[in-house]
Amino acid sequence: MKKQVSVLAILAMLSVVGSAQAFDWFGGRLSIGGAYGRAKPELPYKYKDAYQDGEAWSVNAKYFINNDVSVVLSYADLEPYARGNRQDFYRFRPIVGSVRYNIFHHLPITPYITAGAGYSTNKREAPGTIAQKWSDLTLQGGVGFEFFLTEGMSIGAEALYHDFVRPGSVPLGVASLMGTANIYFGPGPSAKRDREEADKQKAESERASAEANAAKAAALAAQQQTLQAQQAAAQAQQGQQAAQAQVMQATTTAANAQEEAAAAKAKLEQMQNQSHQAQAELNAIKDMISRKDLNPIEFKTGSADLLVTSNATLDKVASVIKKYPDLKMRVEGHTDNVGAEEYNQQLSQKRADAVKNYLTGQGGLSSSQVTSVGMGKGGPIADNGSSAGRAKNRRVEFLTYIQ
Repeated sequence: MKKQVSVLAILAMLSVVGSAQAFDWFGGRLSIGGAYGRAKPELPYKYKDAYQDGEAWSVNAKYFINNDVSVVLSYADLEPYARGNRQDFYRFRPIVGSVRYNIFHHLPITPYITAGAGYSTNKREAPGTIAQKWSDLTLQGGVGFEFFLTEGMSIGAEALYHDFVRPGSVPLGVASLMGTANIYFGPGPSAKRDREEADKQKAESERASAEANAAKAAALAAQQQTLQAQQAAAQAQQGQQAAQAQVMQATTTAANAQEEAAAAKAKLEQMQNQSHQAQAELNAIKDMISRKDLNPIEFKTGSADLLVTSNATLDKVASVIKKYPDLKMRVEGHTDNVGAEEYNQQLSQKRADAVKNYLTGQGGLSSSQVTSVGMGKGGPIADNGSSAGRAKNRRVEFLTYIQ
């Protein structure tokens, strides 16, 4: 008992010099700790005074669900021994899960109650006897207190009673009193206070800003009312001027509309002339192909891959269209009637795309100026009944238009 009194005296001294922190925001925090003290057995009556208190220590991990309740997992080693014979002893090693309730969590010194259950591995040794070993259910209950030196560290004392249930025999009980020390992880009360202070300052700043904005809005409203009165006084005078301005505006608008219509007509005629001229030049290229002055636009058999012999002709087409940047050109791919309609459609589209890609790539035309469409076997210009006619129908047409 002298050692117990010494432990409590040391704890009391530390409590005086420590920097106390109220237990007011520990929900969600984790802590680990340990304890050291004495354990006294409460054995069956005939052994009640035969054993005295011995050393006891424990380690634990706690998780605080909120400020009031925490769950604890602990391991203890309790070793009471026979009076006058330390070789005759009991050793209890319980592992217990318990629930702890903090009574006054807002105070620096926080009393609590705890209760739980677990499993214990036990042993009893005495000179001249065979060591007894057994395991059994353990019930635990007790009280204690914590004193927070800082937000991350506390000391305290804890009194527990362990009831070691022994089926078919008298239960064994051990009372212990130990000093405790704990380390806490995660943000503590000061973090909460800082956050609350920041939120309070933010709310005050927002309120002041809102009041300033309200005052500013009131001043602006007064200015607007004054301006509205001035504007109402000036509206009568401006009415006649506005009517005159409307007449002048209508006259100007009509004149501008006539000019725009004339300009649009001239522009349309110009573009139509350009379209006719460009189409004539493309037709001239077509005639050169017919006279064999230029190579026709050809592809690999059954493919959309352009033959190199087509490059000169496509370059010439590109040089024509470059002269008319406001015109659009459509590339049409045509096939003969040999093969399935879907196949011819896809092939004609791929060939038209291949020509477009060449014109917008090597030919230097803008991709927005050239479109491509596959016509399939539609739109023949010769009889598909002969090989010569089918050869003429397998072609690429170039059509210019205005958009």
